[in-house]
Amino acid sequence: MMKTLLPLAACGTALVVVPLVQAQPARNPGVLRMALVSMKSQYSDSPDAAANRKNIQVNLDRHFYFIEKAVAQGAEFVGFPELSINGYKFSANMTWLSLDGPEVQSLARKAAEKKIYVAAGIAELDAAGKKWNTHFVIGPDGKVVGWHHKIWLTAERGHTGIGSHHNVFDVKGLRMGMATCADNTDYLNAKALVDKGAQIIYGPHANTTGSTLAGWYKFRARWGGPWDGTFVKSKTSNDGPEADMPSGGWMAQLKVYAALHNHAGLYNPEFDPPATNDTSNRFAGGAWFIAPDGTTLAQVPTSTRKEDSRETLLLCDIPIPPRKP
Repeated sequence: MMKTLLPLAACGTALVVVPLVQAQPARNPGVLRMALVSMKSQYSDSPDAAANRKNIQVNLDRHFYFIEKAVAQGAEFVGFPELSINGYKFSANMTWLSLDGPEVQSLARKAAEKKIYVAAGIAELDAAGKKWNTHFVIGPDGKVVGWHHKIWLTAERGHTGIGSHHNVFDVKGLRMGMATCADNTDYLNAKALVDKGAQIIYGPHANTTGSTLAGWYKFRARWGGPWDGTFVKSKTSNDGPEADMPSGGWMAQLKVYAALHNHAGLYNPEFDPPATNDTSNRFAGGAWFIAPDGTTLAQVPTSTRKEDSRETLLLCDIPIPPRKP
């Protein structure tokens, strides 16, 4: 198991939810205290609809557990991975949910109770009968303040529609845009959000990348570090054309914050896991806060061992820029 944490001055980092510095007062007006949860989810795509519903409830209970943990550390925004409520696995038997259904409403009540923002993901069936891989943010009043339909499809291809919006919305005075998992492989998605005024890009993931933290950080390496001014050709979607994109240092080039995190491959025994015999280790885990100059503000420590791809909780204070007159 990982033993070390990164001593970063502005952020609290937690594998057992212990901040490395004295916690700032909750509801600090100058920052948004964000918590990124790398959570393991059960699946809801089996032929047994009752079993799917049971797994969804297990996942919801896990959300509530981590919200309590994060709020105890002063979190004002608690983010969960891609498709965190359903679990990231698609089939013709998927149990589809809605933004006004009881699952999302239960999270809305918790957000209102704790006066926080909560971000989570569902396999959505909307009022028009269309299906989406949807990530949403609920505000402290219990209402949805922002949503994103995944654009660059992978396992959901053939099961969901292709998103086309780059929504930007307010989170405690900070302008936030979202990009889900493979969307973050396309620099142009990030740029479109920044062009619309995003000051932070929030990227929930469900990546395998060899089931190791090191694999996932390597996969997303272009997001961090400085930009040397060079460009490379990259695809703009999983079957789209190539375009010129910065070779690295994407956040440094765009001059915005980023908050990225992934599904966990394993439950963490230090976080009171549910009673289950599920020992599968599909996802890589990981969480990463990046500053506008490309430096790392906080990061779950890297590892090449699959057994370290377990649930974590990472906290960081993101400065809220003053409003322009």
